[in-house]
Amino acid sequence: MGNTLKRLSVTSVAAVAIFATTTVTNASAASGGAACSTNGASGSMTFTNWSNNHVDISGWVKDTAADGHHVAIRLVSTDGSSPVEVKWPWRHEYDGNGSKLSFTTYASDSNGMLRFVGVRVAVMEGDTIVDNRFCTDWA
Repeated sequence: MGNTLKRLSVTSVAAVAIFATTTVTNASAASGGAACSTNGASGSMTFTNWSNNHVDISGWVKDTAADGHHVAIRLVSTDGSSPVEVKWPWRHEYDGNGSKLSFTTYASDSNGMLRFVGVRVAVMEGDTIVDNRFCTDWA
């Protein structure tokens, strides 16, 4: 069956948002958040209705440097018992320094690979991470 990531809505905004995270240890908590920053990018995801097989996601990524590169954010997940980390598709923000992409979506996986979820934020050139400029945070 595998996993699917559906886009429900995407909006670009230039406003700065304040984000507070709630740390949880695994999917039994049903909600949580993860956020991180690297040189040139910051982002976060809030997780609700969270189970081993489904999670609703609200997130954003912001470009924080006038460096000629764009930024991206992705969901990462695992079942916690295998070394496999699922790297979900990137969401890219191309509008330059100070721009922000906000979105809501969900992820589903029939193999329990959403037991642990997190966020990865990166500075990108095309589909390549620039100079190891990325960060990861787990909920």
